[in-house]
Amino acid sequence: MNFEVLEKFDWYNDPENVRFEIDSMKVFAKPNTDFWQCLQRGCKKDNGHFFFCRSNDDFELLLKWKLENKSEHSQCGVMIRIDERNWCKAGVEGGVRDSVELFSSLTIQGHSDWSKCQDFEGVDAIWFKVVRIEDEYTIYYSLDGDRFVKFKMFYLKNFEDVKVGAYVSSMGDDEFFAELSELSVDDV
Repeated sequence: MNFEVLEKFDWYNDPENVRFEIDSMKVFAKPNTDFWQCLQRGCKKDNGHFFFCRSNDDFELLLKWKLENKSEHSQCGVMIRIDERNWCKAGVEGGVRDSVELFSSLTIQGHSDWSKCQDFEGVDAIWFKVVRIEDEYTIYYSLDGDRFVKFKMFYLKNFEDVKVGAYVSSMGDDEFFAELSELSVDDV
């Protein structure tokens, strides 16, 4: 991991703890954290941990999460955020036994959707790539860091100051930690 890149990033909701290793950053999520909006039911969670930089231009973000202690409803992935009512997150969520669920959630004007994409067993690392071209975003995932699969495309109109980066949360009562070992943002 290029630690000079980290200087461009800030935290939204500081995590429980962050430990720097030789080539990575281990992030400990506080329990009962998430990003979710459902105004009809009065459910509003905006206390997950988001490590982000700002961009006004087209970009490509690449990151890798190593999953340390997968627990049910623990999440890590990538996030594109305008504010608490407009964002997209995509990542993996811990399931039963050793499985993780690939998912995405787009929130527009305070209403979140949920799309389950695929279940994986035995996965302990995953890469995400986000490409922004004007107001269009494409999210990819990879299990090996070489072959990326497109799994989410969406549109956020007329937002210039976009926050993009890595996020982690633990919806349950358990502590969750994951290791961020690659992080780069480049102009497209």
